[in-house]
Amino acid sequence: MLPTGFAPIPVKLPKILGEDLAGVVVEAPEGSKFKEGDRVFAGTDQFFKSGDQGGTDGEFVAADEHTVCLIPEGVSFLEAAAVPVAGLTAWQALERVFPLEGKRVLIHGGAGGVGGFAIQIAKAHGAHVTTTCSSAKVDYVSKKLGADVVIDYTKGPWEAAARESLGGERYDFVLDTIGGSYEAASLRLVKRGGQLAGVGATGPDVARVSLLGMAALLFNAGWRTLMGRLGLAPKYHFVMTESKASRGLEQIAELMREGKFKVHLDRVFPLEELAQAHEYLEQGRARGKVGILIKAMD
Repeated sequence: MLPTGFAPIPVKLPKILGEDLAGVVVEAPEGSKFKEGDRVFAGTDQFFKSGDQGGTDGEFVAADEHTVCLIPEGVSFLEAAAVPVAGLTAWQALERVFPLEGKRVLIHGGAGGVGGFAIQIAKAHGAHVTTTCSSAKVDYVSKKLGADVVIDYTKGPWEAAARESLGGERYDFVLDTIGGSYEAASLRLVKRGGQLAGVGATGPDVARVSLLGMAALLFNAGWRTLMGRLGLAPKYHFVMTESKASRGLEQIAELMREGKFKVHLDRVFPLEELAQAHEYLEQGRARGKVGILIKAMD
């Protein structure tokens, strides 16, 4: 959102973008569990810290220890750097409904970062996964990510197709990475006692979200949460991602170590082409993650 001139909270400019990182520890305080030379990755929260110019799109970054995790052996820096924020979001959305063994899960936006990671996490935990995506990305989410059912939303009403895919039954859990009309339709597909998690304004119109729109988003989330708690609608969760590595990054690292979670990089841009990388992302054509290479280290 910030590259287009919008931020939900006041941000002092100029501002270095980025919250994902992977690299080598160059200095750690006494008593730290990390040491110089450790290969690590993290999803920092310093981007929104008051007075802090530093995002992670730079050669050196200071990160809070609780956000940092060791990179599993055999995983490249680029692969690791693509995981943290989207991976933490996907994990924290799904963890509310663990265990997932045998549960029916619907994930919107399966070709995106959060959606693609959520598919792999859910499959690793034994869920039956249905996902939505465009025609160009059907093979990617089915063959590379392992979704059981893929619904091409460009070929007709996705809601009817989602219901038909379960023979008229409903889902135990829906992860909505799109918002808007998708949320209301998804709630109709959740079974009694089921849950829906929304990850906020991440849809195609995010660049044009206003402060009023953000207020409406938060009001809607509060209302749906209340209705769920009263038992008048499915349980609803608005995911506010925490940067603690223990809230998903460490668990994903273990899945990567076991070969149950893979990173698919659509394109990699050098730091000098950061603006072009953002432009590419805004086109909505990426399948998987887009990486920024600051320095070749592998």
